Amino acid sequence: MTETAQDSIPVPGRNEALPEGVSSAHILVVDDMPIMRKMIGMCLHRGGFANVTYAEDGDDALKQIAASIPDLIILDINMPRLSGYDVCRQLRADPTTSRLPILVQSASETAEERVEVFAVGATDFVSKPINHPELLARVCMHLENRFLIRSLTDFQDRMQSELKMAREMQHSLLPENDVIETVQSVGDASIEAFYKASSELGGDLWGAWPLPDDRLGIYVLDVTGHGVGAALNTFSLHATMARFDDKKTDPAAFLASLNSSLVGTFQLGRFATMFYGVLDCKTHELTYAGAGAPRPIIFGGSKVRTLDSSGLPIAIVKSATYENLTDRLEPGESLFCYSDVLIEAEKPDGSMIGEDGLIEWLEHALQQGERQSTIGRLLERFFEGQDEHLPDDLTAVAVHRVAHDNGREGAETNDNGPPKVVAVTTDGSPFFDYYEKLQAPGLVVERTLLADIEDILRKRDHVNLSAVVIDGAAGFETAQRKHAIIDPEFLEDGGPVILVLDGEPDHDDPILSFNRVKYFNGQKGVGALRRFVAQEADDFVRVCALRAALESSAPDAPPDMNGVFRFASRREAQKLAMMFSQVCNDPMPLAIGLSELFLNAIEHGCLEIGHNQKGELIENGELAAEVARRRNSKEYRDRYASVQVQQCENELVFRVTDPGPGFDFAAYIGDVNGHEKKHGRGIVMAKGCFSRLVYQGNGNEVEAVFVL
Repeated sequence: MTETAQDSIPVPGRNEALPEGVSSAHILVVDDMPIMRKMIGMCLHRGGFANVTYAEDGDDALKQIAASIPDLIILDINMPRLSGYDVCRQLRADPTTSRLPILVQSASETAEERVEVFAVGATDFVSKPINHPELLARVCMHLENRFLIRSLTDFQDRMQSELKMAREMQHSLLPENDVIETVQSVGDASIEAFYKASSELGGDLWGAWPLPDDRLGIYVLDVTGHGVGAALNTFSLHATMARFDDKKTDPAAFLASLNSSLVGTFQLGRFATMFYGVLDCKTHELTYAGAGAPRPIIFGGSKVRTLDSSGLPIAIVKSATYENLTDRLEPGESLFCYSDVLIEAEKPDGSMIGEDGLIEWLEHALQQGERQSTIGRLLERFFEGQDEHLPDDLTAVAVHRVAHDNGREGAETNDNGPPKVVAVTTDGSPFFDYYEKLQAPGLVVERTLLADIEDILRKRDHVNLSAVVIDGAAGFETAQRKHAIIDPEFLEDGGPVILVLDGEPDHDDPILSFNRVKYFNGQKGVGALRRFVAQEADDFVRVCALRAALESSAPDAPPDMNGVFRFASRREAQKLAMMFSQVCNDPMPLAIGLSELFLNAIEHGCLEIGHNQKGELIENGELAAEVARRRNSKEYRDRYASVQVQQCENELVFRVTDPGPGFDFAAYIGDVNGHEKKHGRGIVMAKGCFSRLVYQGNGNEVEAVFVL
């Protein structure tokens, strides 16, 4: 039957036609009685709903819904086989239909039935016989609600997508890894950074860049407010920076240029605080200027100090001027810049953390571990007392300069850069991928094939070679060809050559016939190999530095040996070892032996760096920084070791004592393979230099006898 305009039924409460989206909505009528389906369909058509389909029972309805989900269902509750209750339960259990409007119709109007209808998930209830105006009004209301919710959901999804894109754009303003790596290389430093926006978008930003003549620049800024408005101002400020590359070596001029360009571009009452500093990595001079930012903190040296970052914030007054101030950021010190949420947040007692509280927390965090991870420990404590949602954006950036202890660290560093290891491998080796993973912060590893190594290994002075790793998995002949190309001078100097084998060879295996080679079972894993290589390289670099120092500092007359001598740093320990060694025609063995004993007394005794910990620090290139940190701490700064020297007719007797807790020396003093352990290597080296080596007490006192 075709409906005419005269047959139409107006929807109660509406003076205008149904919106197009509502009138074309898909409505599914589910009833086991054909006459009821027809009556409901006629009512809907006359009310202006054109897209109506029908299901004759519950099973038919679920099949149709699985094929195409309608916008609304008019559902009879009492049907054979699968009732309307069961249909509701199944639709609500499915996430794709859990919010689908379901209008239940029933001839029963008992209170119990109405309760059960809504309990199984029905949206609304209409009574039979159907009241056409009521049915149309309820259908129209639920469809409009559905489309409104859908529209809001779509809008929210679109906004979330756009906010996500904006967040990604804002994060892209932060320095990329290659820039950070370049800055770290220029500054002989590591960078520890944290950024967290208080809402979807933030107004904080930090950055760093390399500058000519071994200088680097670093800034931290905070645009007032947070959210979209603050982020847009941050984008504008970041883009403006690129216009003043020529001013980046002059912090005051750089801030002045930014300010004059941005006045008038921010909304009224909005501005940015900023700190910008330039570090000369040769002179260690730090030139900086501030624009109202929180005062940066320098820590890691003899005492914590703050920098003056006062100044008019950016984008307030066009005529604002800024002043360059200076300080020094020495190796072993760290520059910490942060946003004000760190000092404005509340402590558990309700008071503000404040600058003094932050410094106190910083000093405590510094004592709890490596300097390079101090900020991470500080923030852990901060977040323990804060809500998940911060009241403002949080930025925390530290530049940790590598410590050089004016001794071993300085001697180990030369113009060629950090120690380099050449790993000679073969295609198809089970350990082929190991050698790409040997790289560590204090070690450069170059992997090469047999055909390419001749020039590399014969030019070790040009590559700062400190160890050679040979892959021996291909057998004796291949390993022999690799070994034959190594510079004989490197071998003569004691340069470590490590032969990696696939398992433990038999005692008569010809591969065990190499001279001056240390063997390593590759099945122990790449981590164990990295540790082994790092320690062998560390030993060799130290010996080379000691040899060079001896050659350049021979005294005019032999020293007076008898007496008690104190030393508190590795620099003093090595100077003392070199001085005593000058009484010998061949000073190197005594210098090496004493150097090992003295350094152990400082590192393990005075500073209480554990054996395992020292191995990890060497592997990660962080031993120097940890030594400097402990020497500057209250706990260790006043400790020293001593050596009593007695010179007899044909021998020297050294008794070295340190204030440490000692160690289980019996486990290493008699072990010829001590150099293959994670620790005990220094004992083995020292033992080979003296005619007698005896540990006493808890191991914090040792007597060493050297025959002249």
